[in-house]
Amino acid sequence: MGRRDPEPPRMFDIFDKMAAEVVERARAQSQAVALERKIRAPRNRRSNWTGDRQTLCEIGDLIQLRHRGPCDTDDGEAYLRAALPWLIAKAGGPLAEDLEDRVADWCRVVVPRLGRVAIREGIAEARERDGRQRLWWSAQALGDLLRLTVDERERARITRMRPAGMTPRKFAAYQRAREAEKAKARRIAKGATPREQSKAALEPWVALGMSRATYFRKQQAGTLPAQIRDRETVSSAADAKHLKPVTGRSHVAEQIVPGPARSARPSPSVGAVGHAPRGKPRAAPPGRAVALPLPEGGVSEHPDMLGGGEWRHFNDVLTDYAGGVLPDDLVRAVRDAQRVRQMTQEAVARQIGISRPQLANALQGRFGLSRSAAANLMTWLAA
Repeated sequence: MGRRDPEPPRMFDIFDKMAAEVVERARAQSQAVALERKIRAPRNRRSNWTGDRQTLCEIGDLIQLRHRGPCDTDDGEAYLRAALPWLIAKAGGPLAEDLEDRVADWCRVVVPRLGRVAIREGIAEARERDGRQRLWWSAQALGDLLRLTVDERERARITRMRPAGMTPRKFAAYQRAREAEKAKARRIAKGATPREQSKAALEPWVALGMSRATYFRKQQAGTLPAQIRDRETVSSAADAKHLKPVTGRSHVAEQIVPGPARSARPSPSVGAVGHAPRGKPRAAPPGRAVALPLPEGGVSEHPDMLGGGEWRHFNDVLTDYAGGVLPDDLVRAVRDAQRVRQMTQEAVARQIGISRPQLANALQGRFGLSRSAAANLMTWLAA
């Protein structure tokens, strides 16, 4: 009699084995993830503060805010219903032997008007909800039960309850508004200007009777009434801070250099010697240059340390220059006036109505100036 082959496994047994392997692999993976989380964020074992304690503390803060102490009104039952799930969790469960005594101790401090009968009724209701898996209150249900308002939530700094009657969409908008307020407070603390105090919101050009573009153009040029008044009223002696470079955040009174008489614009015009590099800007009309006045009688230059040289006035080098390459004496006079007035080369070029590269090339003798630019230069030098 021959040997019989073993009976092949049934198809259902193969499927059951595969399912068991999948379940075992998923369980092992879940245990590994839980262990990794536990290692990464170890719990502070010295602290016994939990979420249950936080919720009970916030309920107590709300009672203190509303009643200035323990609750002495008929709202005690609502507070007890709200706190019972967390009191039961602290006692060890709804079937704990000393549950009633623990709840009575809490009520004696927070809601002293409640008696043993009301406490037993509340515990019975909580056990009935626990049997239906409805013991715990959600954040929204807890806020609706206690009729929590937005003002009370912010004043008591409550985080585990939502305001009453607030949908998830409204609560998300409320959170966004709160974050925006916090970000605004941080920006103001760092020195930023609030948006409601910005010039776009205040529109100061309306009170001055000018357009928005004219206002900012005059502000850049330093010809606004407030800027002119600040320059006229500052009578203190020169300080070292006036020698610092002017920035956009400095005070108006510190900006001792007025702005351009006219913004430079690209123009195909040609100077006396030829084209200026990078396109020659159109110069301001003659007589439009605005400059700070020099002291009366001119400004003298002190002789060098070796005793050479003579006292020289800037007014002595004013010639009949009408355009073209600048003479050496005129170049020296321009540089000395710039130094005495404590101006940058960019500020001098703006007041004359030309670009800074064009002024630099003219002072170096590479290119000349047109008639209008020359007239403005002489007006600025003689101011």
